[in-house]
Amino acid sequence: MKSLFFLFVVFLSNFLVAQPKQDSIDAFIIRQMKEQNITGLSIGIIEKGTVTKAKGYGYANVEHKVPATEQSVYMLASISKHMVAVGIMQLMQQGRLSLSDPCTKYFKGAPAAWEKITLRHLLNHTSGLPRESPAFRPMLVQPDSVLIKAAYNEKMVFETGTKWQYCNLGYFMLADIIRRVSGKSFQQYMTEEIFFQHGLMHTETTNAKKVIPHRASGYVKRGADDPENAESFIAFRPSGAFISNVTDMLKWEMLMQENKILTKDNWRQMWSDTVTSTNNFPGASSVAYGYGWNRTTVQAQTIVYHGGSLPGFRTLYYRFPDEQTAIVLFVNSEPADLMKLAIGVADRL
Repeated sequence: MKSLFFLFVVFLSNFLVAQPKQDSIDAFIIRQMKEQNITGLSIGIIEKGTVTKAKGYGYANVEHKVPATEQSVYMLASISKHMVAVGIMQLMQQGRLSLSDPCTKYFKGAPAAWEKITLRHLLNHTSGLPRESPAFRPMLVQPDSVLIKAAYNEKMVFETGTKWQYCNLGYFMLADIIRRVSGKSFQQYMTEEIFFQHGLMHTETTNAKKVIPHRASGYVKRGADDPENAESFIAFRPSGAFISNVTDMLKWEMLMQENKILTKDNWRQMWSDTVTSTNNFPGASSVAYGYGWNRTTVQAQTIVYHGGSLPGFRTLYYRFPDEQTAIVLFVNSEPADLMKLAIGVADRL
């Protein structure tokens, strides 16, 4: 009886300590949503390996007054890049490819200038390729191979490996390499071998036609005016491939923390094998880029993060890997400053 009483006291004490912090986070988010004119927001938080928050605010769909929740499904945009990188790393781990492979091993007929480009260059945006394929059209569905071949005649932006410049085309190429090596379509491989295999049942490649339960609508907001429906890209983009909700992303974070899918060394390689980028971060002197992750240090604390942007959506995955802590933020309206939100939430943890 005494032990039960003791457990109750411990539970009550923890609840009383945690609740003001959660109230402070809620108040901050609501205030920021009002200041930034954000339509709907979902957040997931893991602190020291434990989920402490999964919640939605505002509306996932304004027209039908559907509330945003932890189940609301958003377009992840460029957060998807590190997930594409996981597909490549898994195949590497299985001995089916090497990050030092030249990309011409997989793209026969590519120009001679591409012979120096390795998979690692594609992962960390140092290939020297143009940011986009000249054939990309957001409202035209085309195979990745068509978009890649269309870039064969484009001039290199810089010599491979000499500088960093963000490149979506490189992630189209990585997705096509996954297809070529695995023998499955990129969509099928990622869904079957990574997401569904590990319980991420609401994470899949973007499909504008498929009926997706809890799908959030995207909006554009201009000042205090009512939101407008955002343009929706029909074309599939491996550089911003996936849709998901914060519940699945919290599971994804735990897969990282528990060294599932990849080994501990291979997970950490993704944000430790880096090059200096031109990105900025508040309070940091420099930012490095790995395989779909930015990494920086502020006050001796390592921060790993990546944002995403598509019409009507903004996303941010913000991690403190040494503290086993992460914040995932999705909103269905633009513009929105999610870095300000993430830093404010982190300050309240």
